[in-house]
Amino acid sequence: MVQRILVPIDGTRSSASVVPYAAEMASRMGLQVDLLLVEPERRARLPHPEHHRNGDYGGESGKATLGPPTEDELKKANQRYLSRHAEEFKDLDIKTTQHVRHGEPVDEILMAALDLRADFIAMATRHRGQHARPEKRSVAEEVLWRSRLPVLLVAEG
Repeated sequence: MVQRILVPIDGTRSSASVVPYAAEMASRMGLQVDLLLVEPERRARLPHPEHHRNGDYGGESGKATLGPPTEDELKKANQRYLSRHAEEFKDLDIKTTQHVRHGEPVDEILMAALDLRADFIAMATRHRGQHARPEKRSVAEEVLWRSRLPVLLVAEG
């Protein structure tokens, strides 16, 4: 019996394109949704806007903040990002949990699917363009090839 769906999102608009499809499936099938955000170990910042703080001038404290965000700020930004997407599921009365992992995205997605006992993975894929290196698969392609679970891929667009 299908009970849980893992939905990895990475902060890009294209990765979030899977959310409406996952919400529809979860609503119709009574599934629990596990939202997953993987923070890469190589210190690359994820694409969501809260990670890009080049300058915050005159916030509530009135002081200027420059430079890259601290670890605590990154943790809070990740949580806010996941919470915004979790609201879309909660509005439909879908039980949703939020998870942040650190490491290589493909490995962490596959391990999370096993750890959380997901029944399948739903994620977005985007067109990589004609100049993409053919020997390097996208995260979505790699998950599709390596997963022992069914994988639903939603194309951007």
